[in-house]
Amino acid sequence: MSLVGRFDTPGSLRDVPAGSPLYDRWHATIGALIAPSTPLSGPGAYVDPSERDLDVTATRAYTWTGFSRPLLMKHRDDRDAAFAEGEDRSTQIEYLEWHVARDPSGVIVRVTFTTETPEYWKALAAVAPNRVVALYRELVDPAVRSKDLFKANGRYDPLNRWNTTHGIVHYIMPINSMRDLLGVSQEVERTGAALDGYGALPYGRETGADARINLDLWSINRKGYAVATADPPGPLIIDWDDSGWTDPAGEPVGDHWRVVRGVRGAALRVVYEVPPAAGYRVGDIRIGGRPIAFGGQLAEHVIMSAHGVIDRGAS
Repeated sequence: MSLVGRFDTPGSLRDVPAGSPLYDRWHATIGALIAPSTPLSGPGAYVDPSERDLDVTATRAYTWTGFSRPLLMKHRDDRDAAFAEGEDRSTQIEYLEWHVARDPSGVIVRVTFTTETPEYWKALAAVAPNRVVALYRELVDPAVRSKDLFKANGRYDPLNRWNTTHGIVHYIMPINSMRDLLGVSQEVERTGAALDGYGALPYGRETGADARINLDLWSINRKGYAVATADPPGPLIIDWDDSGWTDPAGEPVGDHWRVVRGVRGAALRVVYEVPPAAGYRVGDIRIGGRPIAFGGQLAEHVIMSAHGVIDRGAS
C-alpha cells in the first residue's frame, strides 16, 4: 500500500466541500510532477509516495530564508539597493512573494506574504470559479469582480491586477511554482559531491531555496535512503525571527504576525501589520537600527521550508 492515498491540498485547505472534483484534480496535478523513482546521488532515490510503500523512519524540513539570495550577492555592500530591487515581484524567487501597502505618506503599514502556487488556484478556478472570487474578496478587496479574474473565454488570469499591482494571492514569478519545487527536488547531482550551498547551486539558478533542497536531498540519497515529499507537498512559512526589532520608543516589538491561511508553523499566507492601538506603523519599526522601508527587510527574516520523508533502504 502506498504511503499517500491521495495528495492533499496545500496546507490541507478545504476551500470547497468534500466531494468536489478539486481534490482528485489536485492529486492528479501533483502525481504528474513526480516520477516513480529518480536516483539523485548515490544509491538512494527520490520516489513518488503515492505509488510506493514506504516505511518512514524520519521526516526532514529543508529550510531557507525568504529574501532573494542573488540580490544579496549582487548588492553585497548596499543592502538598501538589494531591498529596493526586491520590491519587484519578478525578483522574489525563494518561493516567497510579498505585497507592500503604504499610507498616503509612503510609510509601510502592511506586508502580506504568500507561498501559494498558481497550480492550486488554477485547479480551484476550473471547478469553483465563484469560490475563487469570494476568496479574492476576502483576502484582497471586497471590490473584486469576476471579470477582474477571468478572461472573456472563462479562463482564470493569474496575472490579474488583484494579484499583481493591487494585491497578492499566489505566486506570479515563473520559477515559483509547485512544478519548480518538485522539479528541483528530483534534480540529479551531475558532478562531484556538493558539500555546501555553493556546491549545490542549481544549474543556471542561484536561489538559496533550490541550493538548500538539492544539498539536503543529495546528502540523504548518498546514504542509501529513499526520499519523498511529505503530504501535503509545497512550500510553507514555518517561522520568522523578529528578535531585536524595536518600536519608536526603542522597545522590542510585539507579535504582529497574523496567519491568514494555514497555521503557525505551516503557514501559506501571513500578514505583518501593527494594530492601531500600538500607536505606530510597520515603517516606524527598526531592524538593526534601520527603519523598515521595504518588504524585503521582513522577508529576510521569514523562514521557509519544504518537507520530506525518509525511508532507509527503500530505494
